[in-house]
Amino acid sequence: MAQANRSLVYRGVAYDTGSNHETGQGSISRTVWSNEIMRREIDAVRDELNANSVTIYGTRFDRLRETVEAAVSRGLHVWLQPRLMDGTQEQVLEHLQEAAKLAESFRTRGADIRLTVGSVHSVQTHGIMPGEHYHNRMGNVFAHADHHFLRPAGPVDQEDVTTKLNAFLRRAAKVARDHFGGEITYSAGPFEEVDWSLFDYIGLTYYYFYHPTREGYVQELDAYRRWNKPIVIAEYGTFTYKDAHTKGLLGFDIVDRSEDPPTVFDGFVRDEQAQADFHTGMLRMFDEIGIHSVAVTEFIHPTHPHSSDPKYDLDAASMAITKCIRDDYWDHDSTYRFEPKESLRAIGRYYADVAARERDAA
Repeated sequence: MAQANRSLVYRGVAYDTGSNHETGQGSISRTVWSNEIMRREIDAVRDELNANSVTIYGTRFDRLRETVEAAVSRGLHVWLQPRLMDGTQEQVLEHLQEAAKLAESFRTRGADIRLTVGSVHSVQTHGIMPGEHYHNRMGNVFAHADHHFLRPAGPVDQEDVTTKLNAFLRRAAKVARDHFGGEITYSAGPFEEVDWSLFDYIGLTYYYFYHPTREGYVQELDAYRRWNKPIVIAEYGTFTYKDAHTKGLLGFDIVDRSEDPPTVFDGFVRDEQAQADFHTGMLRMFDEIGIHSVAVTEFIHPTHPHSSDPKYDLDAASMAITKCIRDDYWDHDSTYRFEPKESLRAIGRYYADVAARERDAA
């Protein structure tokens, strides 16, 4: 049963196994993949981040299966989240069914695993919000903001979006429960009005918007307490430059993607400490107000490699808590290594402190 009276029960990180985003660098967000690479990264999640949980998401089931196996064998709790970007609703439900069966195969063998039926479906899935592609629908969310990349599809009737979203989520929840015997959740954007009676946990993708005060975040999160269910921060984070957190998700929009290779616009200063300070400040708040579980976004983002040249340091526009250093920066398919950012170290210390607190209370 979900527990509502503890803070940060599961402490983790979002881990992309490869999602079918349109990245401009191939048909999947992780073109370079091997079990050896993945296992090193999952080792770091446990041993360097001091996490007891990992959110494993992606499109390909072979990778999802291998990564869940690696996480479970290392004693980690898993939130499994299938992603099929820009799929029709029927395609997404079929994909979810396979994920539910996969999760159930681990659950029945004793794994501590929960299933997320997806993330921000009004944006990621066809037929809920206007827009042919993900980027059009995301543009609708930020239609009145100043940005370079996103292009709104047109006016949005929020009441209509809410009706269509919850109709789809009812179908998704049924598919999940028909094939998975454990607890389920959904990772919602703060602009989505979800019928949380469908789920065991309230899951929030919590990096879209900025509040200038702690009270703004607290009030926003308190509004979900009327459902009397545990609140999970399914993803939160910020980018790796000064004041990035004030831009919310639009912090990614500091890159001229019309260039080949893409270049960072002038005036943005890489600042790992600023990213780390935001992460730990938010963690402290989540802890103090009784948020059930949390996952930071994200472990690694290989399409945004680090460079010592600020013009090409795409990692500045990444939420990842490690920096991806390609052996050949100019080759999308290059092998790479990862190095921890200040965020990984800071979050790792916080997670370790919470674990020590739990041991002392036991």
